[in-house]
Amino acid sequence: MKRIAVLGLYNSGSTAIAGVLHRLGISMGPPFWRSSDDNDPNNFYESVDLSWHLRRWWNEPELIEKTAPADRIRFLKHWIELQECAHPGPSGAKHPLLSLCGDDLIAGWGPDTQFIWAWRPLEQSIAGLQRRGWFPGAEESLQQHLWKSLHDFESRHAHVFKLDWTRAQSDPEGVTRQLASLLNLDRSEEQLQTASRFIRAVP
Repeated sequence: MKRIAVLGLYNSGSTAIAGVLHRLGISMGPPFWRSSDDNDPNNFYESVDLSWHLRRWWNEPELIEKTAPADRIRFLKHWIELQECAHPGPSGAKHPLLSLCGDDLIAGWGPDTQFIWAWRPLEQSIAGLQRRGWFPGAEESLQQHLWKSLHDFESRHAHVFKLDWTRAQSDPEGVTRQLASLLNLDRSEEQLQTASRFIRAVP
């Protein structure tokens, strides 16, 4: 069973990538926080249940570890199995705090887990948080922590596909087709076009 984790800093394009995967038929763990309406800009394609646990495991915005790895792994294994029972077929998840859980995901989901890193330059991701007004005063330390964690994980794991957000914006159709190919998804032309249009719609 195919399992996909979308990683990335806050304001890195990960919502767009998760939305593309959702439109390509990957179950991303609905219901979503804060909305499951595809037309709602507050739909971040983040599982409500998983988001709650991640914020419990890693205190935001300090990102202090609050839960032992064994407990995180146990939950992640149970969570993905429930998703696959409810929605047969490829399953995935997206959340910035998953960037701290790469090794947990491998232990809980298996070594064939495919990781997609929604990559954007660190300075741009920090500036994006400042524009949004999220985590005032902690934007730089928060994003730097996630950035270091992702680089460390990438250096140790072969199945990390780094997707540049600038390229996604300039060539949404090409990126959508590349993702479908990477994940061995045989999708109709209509599905591919619908998914690529979602990238264009993300500010």
